[in-house]
Amino acid sequence: MIRILPLFLAIIENESDRAFLSTLYEENYEAMVRKAKSMLYDDAAAEDVIQDTFVYFARNLDKIYKVPCNTLPFYIVMCVKRKCIDYLRAQKAKSKMIAGSIDSDEYPYELPDKGVSVEEQALLKIDAESVQKAFSFLPESLKDVLRYKYLLEMKDEEIAKLLGVKKVTVRSYLTRARQAVYEICKEKGYV
Repeated sequence: MIRILPLFLAIIENESDRAFLSTLYEENYEAMVRKAKSMLYDDAAAEDVIQDTFVYFARNLDKIYKVPCNTLPFYIVMCVKRKCIDYLRAQKAKSKMIAGSIDSDEYPYELPDKGVSVEEQALLKIDAESVQKAFSFLPESLKDVLRYKYLLEMKDEEIAKLLGVKKVTVRSYLTRARQAVYEICKEKGYV
């Protein structure tokens, strides 16, 4: 894979600091790419996030030097993950409504404010009409959980109480429902 000269190198004046960060970048590049692509599904966005992470490192070298060597690769990948989440939140802010209503045009289907799951990221790449079509193929129980969560904006605790199940079960239902919508979209050729 051909890479452009990392942007973060341009803002570092000290040669030893530049060499240190350049080495970190080279040694951890593949792990960073895997993490970013697993969250963003977009090569260009993944590369931008990695560059942004290292620009942050270049501006905060004192913090990086304090991280123990044996945990530095983990720290770098976790920072990439954090930048991916920030990127996804920014994308969400740019397009407040990712799909129209699931059942009608009265209620907007919006992502929750608490970060974005992998299933939700995949659904971001599917248009509103496709989500509506896929929704019609879901079992009624999964439709209900999605309606409660996204249309009525109920919290997991409220849904659990309404359904008479534990909160963790609600999370499981939501994950299953989002995966089902995505799989239906894939199967029907909407993706």
